[in-house]
Amino acid sequence: MKRAELLDLAGRVLRLPTAPYHEHAVRNFVIRYCRELGVCVESDRVGNVIAKQHRPRSSTPAPLVFVAHMDHPGFEMLDGRRAEFLGGVPKEMLAKGGKVRVYTSENRVQGQLSSVKATIRRFDGSGWPKRKIVGLTVEGAVRKGDLGMWDVPAFRVSGDQLQATAIDDVLGSVVMLATLTEAARRKLGTNLWCVFTRAEEVGFPGVMAVIQSKKIPKSALVVSIEMSKERPWARIGDGPVVRVGDRASIFDPAASAFLWRAAERCRANESTFRAQRCLMDGGTCEATAFVGFGYRAGGLCLPLGNYHNIGPRRRPRAEYVSVSDLEQLVRLTVAAAAEWRVSGATNTMLRREVVSIARTAPRKLTRI
Repeated sequence: MKRAELLDLAGRVLRLPTAPYHEHAVRNFVIRYCRELGVCVESDRVGNVIAKQHRPRSSTPAPLVFVAHMDHPGFEMLDGRRAEFLGGVPKEMLAKGGKVRVYTSENRVQGQLSSVKATIRRFDGSGWPKRKIVGLTVEGAVRKGDLGMWDVPAFRVSGDQLQATAIDDVLGSVVMLATLTEAARRKLGTNLWCVFTRAEEVGFPGVMAVIQSKKIPKSALVVSIEMSKERPWARIGDGPVVRVGDRASIFDPAASAFLWRAAERCRANESTFRAQRCLMDGGTCEATAFVGFGYRAGGLCLPLGNYHNIGPRRRPRAEYVSVSDLEQLVRLTVAAAAEWRVSGATNTMLRREVVSIARTAPRKLTRI
């Protein structure tokens, strides 16, 4: 997908409001986009979306499953003056003076949700860290259940930097939509699924519902697509990351080897392609949930600046990533889909790699 088209798609999605339990605008876009693409779309009992681009002639009956979540840390109005923040941030982020935009379904402008401005006037720490309650001064009418987001740029591109309110992990959903688009255009014939989950930022009940429903077969390879906090060993601008683990777990080694092989194929076809393979321990992602329940799971991510909107001095700022990193992540996911069509068995592929390395020994061992 060309840069202009990818950024247009990203802008359309990242401008939509979202928060844990309030992913409706993003979810509706995903469903509509996938249906227009001709992809089979289904929802589970809690509103997760599963898009399947299955080709009957695929040589790999087991699916390659990409997973990303549609929510981002945000506010839920408790009444006209109080809100609960849903997601992980330090206390300083909720200090007096923080600027918020509250979106309400009651107010629509040309079919889009409109917003009213609000300012944090006090933080109630009595329920910390389980509950994060703030008092707001609101410049308009809101009601219980409306969602709020930090009042920072919703979407902006400057040079190679993409800034937005909710990159983590709405941009992961964008990557999956772009991957489905390219797979359809190239007629890859891969058994490719994309799972768009809800409420990851508050303990991933969405992905737990997917796992418990057993909709994804254990033969699948699951790949979590995330935007992960930049680390000293994984810098913005150095390419997408094949994520070998997160704060809680190490992912399946065969899955990591498969994804790295796809990255090497990208590099062979494009000399400027860059990728990294790192432990990204800034948080816990949905791959850990799948690993914990016996799935083969790996991860891909982009290094992210201002993770969870935590800017300098722990004040709200737009998140940001590299546009070139984003482009290369889409190339990598498409390459993985193409590779899955012809390989499928990650354990077999890793075994072949080990045998190939062993054959480089100058001679065989003999008994001593």
